[in-house]
Amino acid sequence: MKKVTALLVCLLLQPLGHAAWVYFDDGHGSSDDYYESTITPQGKTTVVKTFSAFSIVNRLPLYDAKVKGKVSQLVKFGSEQSSYEFDCKEQTVQLKSRVFYADREGKLPIISYKNNDKVIENDNSDFAKQFQKKPIYSDQSRNLKLMALACK
Repeated sequence: MKKVTALLVCLLLQPLGHAAWVYFDDGHGSSDDYYESTITPQGKTTVVKTFSAFSIVNRLPLYDAKVKGKVSQLVKFGSEQSSYEFDCKEQTVQLKSRVFYADREGKLPIISYKNNDKVIENDNSDFAKQFQKKPIYSDQSRNLKLMALACK
């Protein structure tokens, strides 16, 4: 009886509405991709959060704050969490934020970028272009899967 009571107390103390990460893709063998199960429309758009744990080491640019648009170094990362905004009517997607982690578990953050960061807005590198609003095309399987979740 004590075990049952202890289990019930633990379950009741869990935060309500805690989102679970759901596996949805293998990134063509290079990552394990997940989405956050609590997807809530916000007006005409819907935000979907994703988490990717990479099987190979990737690198991200760290910008030099003193020099506009200048990359000071490339840093290794093992995982990243992103927030995408989908417009179901216009069929567009915009990367709103991305947090990079040193480890695959997402416990050691390195840096985060948002679409309205000055370094992103003022740069035209491929990295910065990820944050621009774009139409979704039929050959973008990952974006199509995420849009299907956002536009239920």
